[in-house]
Amino acid sequence: MAIPILSLIVLIPLLFAVLTLLTKTKEQARVFALFSSVVVLALSMFTYFNFDSTTSQMQFQEFAQWVPSLGINYQLGIDGISMPLVLLNAIVIPLLILFTWNDDKKQPNRFYALILATQGAVIGVFLALDFFLFYVFWELTLVPLFFMVSIWGGPGKHKASIKFFIYTHVGSLVMLLGIFGLYFAAWKQTGTPNMGIEHLLSQFQFIASGVSRDLIFVALLFGFLVKIPAFPFHSWLPDAYVEAPTAGSVLFVLLKIGGYGLFRVILPILPFTPSMNLMIAIMAALGAVSILYGAFLALAQKDLKRMVAYSSVSHMGYVTLGAAGVVSLSVSGAMFQQFSHGLIMSIMFMACGVINNATGTRIINELGGLARKMPKLAVIMMLAFMASLGLPWLTGFIAEFLVLTFTYINQPTYVIIAILAIIITAAYHLWAMQRTMFGVYNEKFGALKDISASQTFSMAVIAILILYFGLNPSPVLDMMITNSEKLVSLMAVVGV
Repeated sequence: MAIPILSLIVLIPLLFAVLTLLTKTKEQARVFALFSSVVVLALSMFTYFNFDSTTSQMQFQEFAQWVPSLGINYQLGIDGISMPLVLLNAIVIPLLILFTWNDDKKQPNRFYALILATQGAVIGVFLALDFFLFYVFWELTLVPLFFMVSIWGGPGKHKASIKFFIYTHVGSLVMLLGIFGLYFAAWKQTGTPNMGIEHLLSQFQFIASGVSRDLIFVALLFGFLVKIPAFPFHSWLPDAYVEAPTAGSVLFVLLKIGGYGLFRVILPILPFTPSMNLMIAIMAALGAVSILYGAFLALAQKDLKRMVAYSSVSHMGYVTLGAAGVVSLSVSGAMFQQFSHGLIMSIMFMACGVINNATGTRIINELGGLARKMPKLAVIMMLAFMASLGLPWLTGFIAEFLVLTFTYINQPTYVIIAILAIIITAAYHLWAMQRTMFGVYNEKFGALKDISASQTFSMAVIAILILYFGLNPSPVLDMMITNSEKLVSLMAVVGV
């Protein structure tokens, strides 16, 4: 009997979240959390090394009937769209736990339990092949992140957590309406209920009413755009990211389920949407505006963490823009941007947390000369900032180059708009680094200590991965290309 490895990857962090919640001391809580995350990493690496990157087919599939009368099944699988994101979460979570190893958090059992619950729910979204299961995990991601912000967040934590919950929950409900519309339409066509994602997507083209297809598409797209988030649905992000504790900000960065939805659900049904050209134009416009608008807002920020939060809005715009390019390498670049963004932003938010804890401020103009006292932080932070602004040989460059170059084939106007953000992006990154790490040291901070051994290890490993995948993206990019070619080939089938 085959080992249900995907079920273990999902269920182990959820199980250990409960066990960690029952621990009595910080030492027990962090050991339980680290053990769980290391086991998930080991299982994910085993899956990766036994993964066939040359096929776009689902692998390691698991299936069990759940509610047969409604066509709801427990179904998991993994392909080149989901594998890199599972790997991203599996790598960063244990490093995040090590990063917070010496944090003096109240209720550490709850703190680490929420980290594990988030990991299990997010990975569950990536692996679910049944829309009901997909939505259960999708909604489950809201709960631990809400409590993470509301319990350990900053001064505006309550407003930020409620805003995050309401915004994303409304987006989720609209998406659910789209899922139900597709489910009942397919049931009517086939006479058999089935919540399987691949089954429902394959039935989309047979829905007789073009208006119904457009409405279903828009509902699904709206839910994913809110979660990315894309302009103008982004306003929950800065508050949530800024008010969240460092661990919470990193968990938000790993929440790539919105972009994942574009590749798993939106692109497969896009060719059969009556208003396809309009939908592509909307996606491209929202992606380009997100890139430029987020860059301008980042440039205007005085708070270092808020600047990083708005830069996240800008960089996630590349995901939407690349998906709208409907060219294999533009879509691959958008997928790679999700992976790259998760690594880069993890370090950037970790750096913001370290600086705030050490100096008591995140106001850029109040900082300065920190590299003299914190040289290890300065080196790692510099690499992450350079990757974020798109320096060659780092992951950010690979993703943005692919998106801009190949999206230009079909969407030249929107790419030109996005390119305008490159100079602005370089400006706010260099400006922030200059004023925080270099220049005259602010003596009021006294003798600051550099990052601890556990923090150095966590951030350095991620930095090495940013460099490694920037020099050699093939280990994850090849499987993305295989799947993006399949997605784009649907366009050729319908004569687009």
